[in-house]
Amino acid sequence: MLDESERLWRFAEDIYARPGVEAACLKLQARYGLSISLLLAAVWSGLEGRGRLGVSSAEGAIRRGQEWDREVIAPLRALRRHLKLHPPRDLADDNHELRKQLIAAELRAEAIEQKLFLQDLPADLPAAAESERWRDAAWNAGVVVRRKCPTCDPEAVSAIARILCEACDELGNETATQEVRRVWP
Repeated sequence: MLDESERLWRFAEDIYARPGVEAACLKLQARYGLSISLLLAAVWSGLEGRGRLGVSSAEGAIRRGQEWDREVIAPLRALRRHLKLHPPRDLADDNHELRKQLIAAELRAEAIEQKLFLQDLPADLPAAAESERWRDAAWNAGVVVRRKCPTCDPEAVSAIARILCEACDELGNETATQEVRRVWP
């Protein structure tokens, strides 16, 4: 049986592979410096009945995840991208192998970031009824994005809605978009 962090990681891998999700995630990452693994953890926590993150109750879980992203994941990603753009001359095979190792390290660091989030996630958050958990997921995603995007940017809302629609089979884009907008004051 999988533990909670393994279930979360599998969820993140599954959702990321769905149509349009990778592009939405990368847009949020590039535009706002957002941690995708943290965003997907927030969505998962809502869908799993872990409740709706309050801006203050989620602060510790989000902050530690963002610190890990900034201090560990971002440097690995930057190094990997540098090697792609500026490979050492005449060492293509070595460069390719090193980039593969960096990708593996980056993915492992993202899994650790999700574990940190789970450790710091308050255990007593009120959760919606099972049929309404998508609303908690939408809220949680918005709370994470709002830390990096303090104003309601239509592109951020659209990207979150795309992710939610893939995570929740019956959810329509307009409904998801309306729910995500509620996060911003």
